[in-house]
Amino acid sequence: MYSIRKLNKFNISGLKRASDILYECGKDMAKRYDLHHWDNSHIKNWAVIALCALKNDIYLVYKENAPVATFQTKKQSKSFLFQKLATAPEFAEGGIGTYCLTEIERLAKENSCTEVICEVYDKAEHAKNFYEHRGYTVYGATETLKYKELKMRKEI
Repeated sequence: MYSIRKLNKFNISGLKRASDILYECGKDMAKRYDLHHWDNSHIKNWAVIALCALKNDIYLVYKENAPVATFQTKKQSKSFLFQKLATAPEFAEGGIGTYCLTEIERLAKENSCTEVICEVYDKAEHAKNFYEHRGYTVYGATETLKYKELKMRKEI
């Protein structure tokens, strides 16, 4: 049903689609949950993706031949960090988030990691609950200039 493809950091069309998914997801979170931490312009999302491509592995998730979600990963010693897990709103709630986490955990194991970690905006209760229902626990927090991020992890 779904498949993932790792993007080459010079794959402009793939990176653009990842940027578009982040944009759509940000607008949806602003509308549905009044959360604006990802509610950025197309230009800012593109800049974020371009910079992230230099340090992270970026994936697109496909349903048949259509890209419908994205996430980023980075190995940090024995930890496997994932970031910017975003789904195109019209494909949300179809099991795609669970599929993405399963793939992230598979990639972590392939990279000989012992835990998967992420950061979640503390006001994003839907995201925090999603991860908790899949075995992730809060182990700390990071304060930024604008908001607080909860550090979450799952041992694998």
